[in-house]
Amino acid sequence: MNKLIFAVLLFLLMVTLSVFMHQRNGLREVRLEGIRWDENRPRLIAQESVNKLLKVALSDSVSAFKRGLNLREIEQTLNQNAWVEDAQSFVFIDGGIGVHVTSKLPIVRIEGDSSYYLDASGAPFPLSKNQSVAVPIFYGNPTAEQRLLLVDAVQKAAQDSFMSGHVVSYEWLPEGLTVEPRQEEYQIVLGTPNQLEQKFNKYKAFYAKMRDSAVLKTYKQVNLSFHGQVVCSK
Repeated sequence: MNKLIFAVLLFLLMVTLSVFMHQRNGLREVRLEGIRWDENRPRLIAQESVNKLLKVALSDSVSAFKRGLNLREIEQTLNQNAWVEDAQSFVFIDGGIGVHVTSKLPIVRIEGDSSYYLDASGAPFPLSKNQSVAVPIFYGNPTAEQRLLLVDAVQKAAQDSFMSGHVVSYEWLPEGLTVEPRQEEYQIVLGTPNQLEQKFNKYKAFYAKMRDSAVLKTYKQVNLSFHGQVVCSK
């Protein structure tokens, strides 16, 4: 009987201690512990800017203590930033808060009435003073539909080991989508940006044959939009 009473008292003591520790842990004041960056992405947003956003998010949360902390609200605050693609927050046992930030990845830079980047979905976002990213340039003011076609063309060119280093810039002309090759005087006309792999292969065969020819320097335009042939004009 005494053993049973002792066991019950021990159980109640453990429950009481557990509740006490939980409440005490919940009352730990939250502090900024650190920021982790996705190393495969550029840091378009400065760390001090992330710190400021975190402080705003913490001040807008339910309280400054762990038990009142709203991690989703903190993540939403960071994800509203123009350069942040995704933010995941976490809390350490001692009350410190950390965040893992994935910056947006520029695919192409637009230079028209305004300057901005496009991401892989064709969505625009502003240039960053914190870091500049070397990506192909598009000259002009593309429509929403053209932005999607442009991003697709840039990504397919980037997947080709030759074209990725050969193409410098893009432009939309009456003939269709055109690109400017590195260290050459002519424009390459892609036309409608479909069947790009075939057009790239056609151009590479043409360039391998003509690159050492003096005639190549006289061309102003190399048109790949015609089926089965390369049409050059001076």
